[in-house]
Amino acid sequence: MISPALLERVACPVCLESAGCAECSAPAGHDACREGYARRVRCACGGPDKVRLEVRGETLACSCCGASYALRRDEGYADLGPVRPVGEVTQYADHEFQERLGTTDAEPVLSARVKADMMRRMLAPGAGEVVLDLGCGAGKLALYAGRDGARAAGVDVAPFFLARAAAAVDLVRGDLRRLPFRKGAFPRAYSLDVLEHLDGPGVLEVLVEARRAVGPGGRLFVYTHAMESSALARFQRAVNRLARRLGQAGLIDYEREALRKSDHVNAIRSHEHFEALCAEAGLEVAERRYYNVVIKAVVEDLGLRLYEQARRKRARRTEAKGGRGGPESPPRSIASANSFRASVGGLGGPESPPSLIASANSFRASVKTGRLALAAARALTWLLKLDVVLFGGVRTGPFFGLLRPGGSLTERARIHSARAGGSGGAHRGPPGLTERARIHSARAGR
Repeated sequence: MISPALLERVACPVCLESAGCAECSAPAGHDACREGYARRVRCACGGPDKVRLEVRGETLACSCCGASYALRRDEGYADLGPVRPVGEVTQYADHEFQERLGTTDAEPVLSARVKADMMRRMLAPGAGEVVLDLGCGAGKLALYAGRDGARAAGVDVAPFFLARAAAAVDLVRGDLRRLPFRKGAFPRAYSLDVLEHLDGPGVLEVLVEARRAVGPGGRLFVYTHAMESSALARFQRAVNRLARRLGQAGLIDYEREALRKSDHVNAIRSHEHFEALCAEAGLEVAERRYYNVVIKAVVEDLGLRLYEQARRKRARRTEAKGGRGGPESPPRSIASANSFRASVGGLGGPESPPSLIASANSFRASVKTGRLALAAARALTWLLKLDVVLFGGVRTGPFFGLLRPGGSLTERARIHSARAGGSGGAHRGPPGLTERARIHSARAGR
């Protein structure tokens, strides 16, 4: 949806106001935005604000660059992507790719629910607070984030949003490397399974833009991974190898998982590297928990896939025998449900009462099966949460991180002031690296 509150928060993705500190101020006009954006946006003071957009009918207009952006109200989102591409675009922006992923608006379960619940625990959005989903995809997790009184908004490079998300969530099509929002527009933001799709400069750009969007007192939650592994990760890799072989043999469907990871770049080399990127963006890691997926590997990556494949084969055998399939045949269940709704509304047409009764019975059976499956998935989700409870302190690649602006900005401001004053002294370590990151770097170098 496009709420009045969203229209107050949006800005031109590529234009900065002329006002700033002595280092990032610039003459008015788009030339300064085009030539000095990267330098100005990373200024130690936090950089200038982005230019507010003016509502003109069904478009938003920028007074700086003259660009117009569409308000696609019928589709439920504001189209605020940069006119010129910022960099490489993920294949998630392809409609056919999204269709193959098959995202639904059902509540998240299993490992997706583990990540969503970790976000809610660590980010702790308050009632009435707006939470921004950076890289929201179809909007599934944005719907979940909007529970318990929080209000959700989402931005993604691909405008293939779920119908329920388009009706309930403020949605924007935009590039995370040029977020179309004013400074401090969203005090809470999160990014799940996004940063691994970007190269190193892209990760830094997203962190810089996110820091601006949350403002000085905001918080940013990320789930991503560094190119590290623990001893526990060897078990997961063994399970993944087995799953791939079973997929090649046709015993499980491994295509969706391979599809999801098909354009991973994995630019974050280590946790120290991530902290250095955060520091350069004016952020610091306030809290981190690791995600060693031992139980998930057995339950979700292997066990459930074997079960799903067995169900599909059983359904195909039922169809081949000419049976009705009942709850094993989703298309027939959907048809039965539609017929049942039609009968309730008096729109059954020429259908005879026996066929209506059969449709109703089939619909009830499918609903019962769905409820049982959801209950089982919820129970398994609690089992999967033990991976965080038991192994969350064991350093590995995948991690949940809570980031905040502040500490590193002080260091960046000191370096910034020294450079402005003509100091030519060398600085130890990466500029803006927090004290904890320096300690980590020293240990890693031993």
